[in-house]
Amino acid sequence: MDDNKKKSLNLEAHEEPLTPAERVRSLVAVIACITVVGIGMGSSIPLLALLMDKHHLPGVLIGLNTAMPAVATFALTPFLPRILRHIPPLPFLLGCVILSATAMPCYYIFPNVWVWFPIRFVNGLALTGVFVVSEFWINSLADEKNRGKLMGIYGTILSCGFASGPIILYIVGADGALPFMLIGGLVLAAGAPLLIFGRGLAPSIREKPNHSFITFLVVAPAATLAGFVYGATETNIFNMLPIYAVRSGMSDQTAAFVLTIFAAGNIFFQIPVGLVADRVDRRLILLACGFTGLVGSLAIPFVTWSLPLFAAVLFVFGGMVAGLYTVGLTLLGQRFRGADLAAANAAFVMMYSTGALVGPPLSGFAMDLWNPQGLIIVLSGLCAVYVLIAGFRYLTMGPDSREAL
Repeated sequence: MDDNKKKSLNLEAHEEPLTPAERVRSLVAVIACITVVGIGMGSSIPLLALLMDKHHLPGVLIGLNTAMPAVATFALTPFLPRILRHIPPLPFLLGCVILSATAMPCYYIFPNVWVWFPIRFVNGLALTGVFVVSEFWINSLADEKNRGKLMGIYGTILSCGFASGPIILYIVGADGALPFMLIGGLVLAAGAPLLIFGRGLAPSIREKPNHSFITFLVVAPAATLAGFVYGATETNIFNMLPIYAVRSGMSDQTAAFVLTIFAAGNIFFQIPVGLVADRVDRRLILLACGFTGLVGSLAIPFVTWSLPLFAAVLFVFGGMVAGLYTVGLTLLGQRFRGADLAAANAAFVMMYSTGALVGPPLSGFAMDLWNPQGLIIVLSGLCAVYVLIAGFRYLTMGPDSREAL
């Protein structure tokens, strides 16, 4: 592409400080993009699982296929900071959106689970790129007065997008080409706000990061490990909590309903937690989220006899644990800039995916040993370890230390 075409499309990264109006346009572009992608993911994940189950595939094969996006995350994230030095964020995001949208009809065209493995891997690469770059973009736009609020808004809208995905699937059904084409079209539409509002406004990366990918676990353990704990907890809740509820004497309908309560907590708590994180030491908020997760998980076995109590505990538990993700990203944006921020966001997404990958098998093994309280042991154990690490960092580095993450 020659220089004139680049100027006309205006897809290069932004080099100068943004005006307030440009900052708003940029936020609208990136949050709208990730929301539409969230809707597509929220509908495609159960669609593929339902179709594999309909064809009587063994559970281990379904689980392995579902894990392919996490494998893609491990493959791509270490290289993203280097990629973004050569490809500006906006065209990179557009390429990821197009690639993910193209993958959806391919599932229908090639109805074979073995072909779905590489398709799902490629789709996972695209979605990883969308999430890492979008979160880096939002963090780059924020300042210390509103960073928590912006990340809370991002998390809330993304959660709403995920929650609306199954509704779309319920309306159109899981049969035929329609759901695949509709989801692919939705994902493709995520590029529209980028082109309409975000041209020329994406942050630029020119330098190499000062920290290697793995060292973020050392230089920012509280912030980075928050992604791991939330990834493991969220995936455990959505995969294993219904099983726990049924084994505790609840009906199948009630077991499905409790997931809605957990998701509602995710949606309603993130903005308030983000607002508090703009006024209080953010490491203390992370510690509070981890401690609430510990108390909430330990309380679950004692409230299963009462659905209202069970729902109340899950609502608060879900909201505060989700704060680990929101405030963890906020802390990374507080400390790092430029290429280091892009690398830190990539490390955060990697840790989230690691937690999501290891959480359910670990809980399943624990539930086989201690039925059904193995799930509670794993959930509370994860939160307890996090509280110890975050608390140690907070106490040893001192309050209000911006380097103590």
